[in-house]
Amino acid sequence: MLRTRMAEVRGELQAAQHQTCSLKACDHAAAWLNKKSIRSILIYVPFRSELDTKPLIQEAWQAGIEVYVPRCRREDCSMTLHRLKHWDELSAGAYGILEPDPRKSPAMPEDFVPEVVIVPGLAFDMIGGRLGYGGGYYDRLHERFSLLGTSDNLPVWAGIGYGIQVIEKVPMERMDARLQVLITEQDVYELNKEAEDGTDAF
Repeated sequence: MLRTRMAEVRGELQAAQHQTCSLKACDHAAAWLNKKSIRSILIYVPFRSELDTKPLIQEAWQAGIEVYVPRCRREDCSMTLHRLKHWDELSAGAYGILEPDPRKSPAMPEDFVPEVVIVPGLAFDMIGGRLGYGGGYYDRLHERFSLLGTSDNLPVWAGIGYGIQVIEKVPMERMDARLQVLITEQDVYELNKEAEDGTDAF
């Protein structure tokens, strides 16, 4: 199964490679955010072998970019979004992942939309495909944003991961959210220009 194989590929990275690649990818991402004058991002806090986004979060804070982090609701596989200003606002939540403690950082209104959503994944391709973990959390979030308005106010959907996670083609359903940007330790790639709202262009 592709998910199992790609989880193994990612998990085989040595600690030094993990750190080096994460720092490079975060540097590329920070430069891209600055170039695009982005003022708010939704970003995950890393878990296990995921690319470490903490340096990017730190750089965003220093640049005055508002940082939001999702909190998973297992009962309906949805997410609430929370402003993150300090690391001590995090605590272990669903699946053992560090998430915002709602007592320290209340959920944003349902109609809040950040400018960029930076998502993790097990595999990516160069036409906007992303292989997630199977829960559909980010696809539901994308659908929620889509129902709020037009493509003009939808966030940019950006994946971040290691170069070894990029494969020829990720299997995608028609309604899966496609990436518009892919960030690795090698560069920032703008993808899927045919689908400005991040949905499947094919």
